[in-house]
Amino acid sequence: MSLGISQVTIYVEDQQKAVDFWTDKVGCAITRDMPYGENRWIEVEPPGGGARLVIHKADPDWPTPPTDMPGHVLFEADDIVTTYEELRARGVEFTRSPEQESWGWSAVFEDPEGHRFHLGQR
Repeated sequence: MSLGISQVTIYVEDQQKAVDFWTDKVGCAITRDMPYGENRWIEVEPPGGGARLVIHKADPDWPTPPTDMPGHVLFEADDIVTTYEELRARGVEFTRSPEQESWGWSAVFEDPEGHRFHLGQR
């Protein structure tokens, strides 16, 4: 059997602000952007490929996700320190700089809405 992950959805209040962050600061490429009801269906792919992020408009009645804990999405880089420095230079805000843990390297960054994401090293 072959099984993989094709998409991970991120719920945001402002889709365009999220698109700008993921494309301009993180360097993702838009793979799909089309009308979806009153909003848009937007997919971006990270540099180097992999699972796409779906930038989905959050319903205002949904609870706000916690911002005091790391997210559940892990990005990997061949060289975490170089990637960290490049992302910071583009304006990506890190809540935790790269640190060597017993299980590997880890850093944490956040998007403009406060969602946190891990950055690890392959």
